[in-house]
Amino acid sequence: MKKETVSFKETRNFSKKFLNFIENESLSYYPKEENILETLKGLNFSKDSREVLFKELDQQYENFETSSLVKKNIKSLLSDNTFTVTTGHQLNIFTGPMYVIYKIVSAIKLSEILSKKYPKYKFVPIYWMASEDHDFEEIKSFHSNGKTYTWDIKSKGPVGNLNTETLKNIFNENISIPDFFKEAYSSSSSLSEAVRKYMNYLFGEYGLITIDPNSKNLKKNISDIIVDDIVNNTIEKIEKSSDKVSDVYVRKINFFYQESDLRERIDKTDKYNVLSTSLSFTEQEIKDKIKSSPELFSPNVITRCLFQQRILPNVCYLGGPAEIVYWESFKKFFDNYNIPYPVLVPRDFALLLTAKIQKLIKKLNLSLIDLFEDKNKIENKVLAVEADASKNFKREIDDINKILINVSEKFEKVDPTMKPHVLATAKKMENRLLQIERRYINKQKKNNHNLINEISELYMFLYPDNSIQERKENLISFYDLNFIENLMENLDPLDLQFKILKK
Repeated sequence: MKKETVSFKETRNFSKKFLNFIENESLSYYPKEENILETLKGLNFSKDSREVLFKELDQQYENFETSSLVKKNIKSLLSDNTFTVTTGHQLNIFTGPMYVIYKIVSAIKLSEILSKKYPKYKFVPIYWMASEDHDFEEIKSFHSNGKTYTWDIKSKGPVGNLNTETLKNIFNENISIPDFFKEAYSSSSSLSEAVRKYMNYLFGEYGLITIDPNSKNLKKNISDIIVDDIVNNTIEKIEKSSDKVSDVYVRKINFFYQESDLRERIDKTDKYNVLSTSLSFTEQEIKDKIKSSPELFSPNVITRCLFQQRILPNVCYLGGPAEIVYWESFKKFFDNYNIPYPVLVPRDFALLLTAKIQKLIKKLNLSLIDLFEDKNKIENKVLAVEADASKNFKREIDDINKILINVSEKFEKVDPTMKPHVLATAKKMENRLLQIERRYINKQKKNNHNLINEISELYMFLYPDNSIQERKENLISFYDLNFIENLMENLDPLDLQFKILKK
């Protein structure tokens, strides 16, 4: 692969809030090495917490074939000089859109960069599986080479519990699926297990640790926060007293109640009621339930961030633009619970260009910045209609304006009241010529049918289903045996640029 870059701003694909973050280097959690070192020094992750984390991961990887580096990284978490670099995502099928892969590669790459630069410390990459999420609609489909494939089942509870047997139907579709996916899904009893298997296939040699946070032992470490949120509504109170509004909605209660096929909000009336069920608890009953069975309480987006930083010796979190923005707005909650706040590192952003597409871009004489324009502007540039129309119509418009201005000046001497009418006529004629110009452009496009088709082909590649490539296209569309290795060579999350990768 070859790499070129453009600034985030030039792509026009990012929110103002995210761009403001990128431009604000004074932030203590801004992604630069000195901030990472300073954050690391402030981490006081206890020996007991390391023991809990190690035992949980050791259990999750029990009877699981993985690389020696993964095993080494898990064991290293017992050492007080080992820290984590974390990213996470929902359990999409077949990895989901490409940016999930970029997230993980970014975490691995940053771990390697920091470990080499600061050899007295060890940094290990963590993939946090959002196994408790219940938004099945968001993950049930994936897109590859112009077609969408859907897992057609019903789901209500945590997606990590889903049986993958019915995914085999997709294998019968007219699509080339790598064998490691088939093996992962066919040999697993749950989606969580399958995701761990194929992530291990892709990234095990790089030492990636996949953690499933849906664990009783891990949730014991946040039982105090669960009680405080459900009973005291502390997070909501902090939000209401803060002059900085969080980027997501803060509820009175920010934990769900979950069982194998259930994940529902908790509502407080005279009792604590689990919505859409008959389950109900008194205050003492729900406190007892949290103490005995913390695994039944599932965090939302706010409390998940707190949970993550409580149970991991984590120095950096790598996220997409929306994640970076909402993590920023949550800092007040971390401060309240005295939980270390990580350095926020935007994951790598990339656009993959195949050899065929590169030839097409060259033929159309487009720049890298042009690739982020809307389709109509690309068409106009390629057909040179803007320049052509300008040459043929601007002169005429200018000539007419000059003539009518001269006429208006002549009227000034004999009948000044006519001047506005003459100038209005000039404006009408200008507008009419602009209409004709647009018709001219459209006619140009019709007369260049082949070029328009090529531009459409390019645009569908860059923006499948009208979404930027990395947010829609699946790994299957690009995968080969050297693909991950090539990404590792070319991505760098500390280089805050949008990457153009040429295969």
